[in-house]
Amino acid sequence: MSKPKVIVRTKYKLSLNNIDRNKIYNNADIKYVDGIIKYFSDDKKRIMSMLDYFTGKINKHEDCNLILEDGHYATKEEIAKRQKYINKQFNNSNVWQVVLSFDKKFIDENISWRTLEKKLATEIIPKMLRKMNFVDIKNMKYEFSLHTNTQNPHFHISFMEAKPNTYDQNKRLIYRRKGKIHNDVIKYLKNETILTIEREKEFRPLVIELNKDIDELKQYFNPKDKNYILYDKKNILLEEKILILGKLLEEKEINYNNRIKFNSIKDIEIKRLTKEIKEEVFKVNKEVQLPLSYYNNSVKKINEYFIKLCTDNHINKKDIDLSYTKNKDIYLNNYILNAIVNHARYNYSKNKNMINKDDIFQSIVLMNYRRNKGMSKKDIVRNCLANVGNNRYKNKQEIRNAIKNINNEMEAAAEEFFMINKKDKSKEQI
Repeated sequence: MSKPKVIVRTKYKLSLNNIDRNKIYNNADIKYVDGIIKYFSDDKKRIMSMLDYFTGKINKHEDCNLILEDGHYATKEEIAKRQKYINKQFNNSNVWQVVLSFDKKFIDENISWRTLEKKLATEIIPKMLRKMNFVDIKNMKYEFSLHTNTQNPHFHISFMEAKPNTYDQNKRLIYRRKGKIHNDVIKYLKNETILTIEREKEFRPLVIELNKDIDELKQYFNPKDKNYILYDKKNILLEEKILILGKLLEEKEINYNNRIKFNSIKDIEIKRLTKEIKEEVFKVNKEVQLPLSYYNNSVKKINEYFIKLCTDNHINKKDIDLSYTKNKDIYLNNYILNAIVNHARYNYSKNKNMINKDDIFQSIVLMNYRRNKGMSKKDIVRNCLANVGNNRYKNKQEIRNAIKNINNEMEAAAEEFFMINKKDKSKEQI
């Protein structure tokens, strides 16, 4: 069995006021907590770089071997102040400790120690604390140091609640009573650390490729692009469903000043029809099928990367976290569904009077489309009119003019829809 790239160990001391504390260990625990910062900041265990070696600066640093929340090395004054604070706060808050141990070669091949320290301070530890469901990260105090005095370099991390930062069952803020760190948090910390270390070399290229595939798919549902597949005059049945959806949105008074958000819609019929339109688009439109296959392949590659990551670190397969790609799926699906409902609303609002005025066009088109699926809407109606005698339809020219106006009004609706979408500058951070 291969050696795991990162090993995580945890321990804790319950606060002196914790009702679960065994009072027998008070003195021993107070002494232990009083020595945490001194143990962490021991310069004899500090990393020595080649620059230190050649300049003679070995263990003669002006700052100390302790890193605080913003990623900077603590001064001697800050160390004394932090230890005093911990001793006082131990009356109310538990003290948690985590050890992150690494294979040195794994770090040297992927990232600098200083970069990893900064990422740990400003990204990894805050994410871990959020995973532990602490309410406000600003109300947490944490510090850590890197020790290289063993075969495997390792970080010692310590953290506390600066004030009550945990919700109880009644949604009141209290100091956390439990001390044990859940296994899900440990696995999350391990995976997040490895992702950070491997990000540039392995993970980031996969993410870049996935994001490109997402952008490619999004353009098919963006009215400013020429391949906007929702505005498709050749697909008569799809157009009919979009008009029906637009009518439903108006009847249910789902009509916001700006863009409609699909997830805010409660009506079951509207949600069903919107999803049906999405499925039909991907089923019948060959243009969008290839980029969809590229996207699915990119998702598969990232999932395989996560599976390998967990396997290499002896994490059970049932605990593999694939939430990254699941969230991408959710984002892309919502983007498409949002595009459909907004397109349907604007398309219907600009064409409803014309359609209601003379339903004969929709009837002619639908009736003949089922027999001539390769024919465009315009050709179907023109051929139908060519076979109708003047005696039957006295207003033949008026009908022809109305057909001509169908294209003009739909073009105008699409242009207006594009201008409205253009105003929406919000973009997801991927």
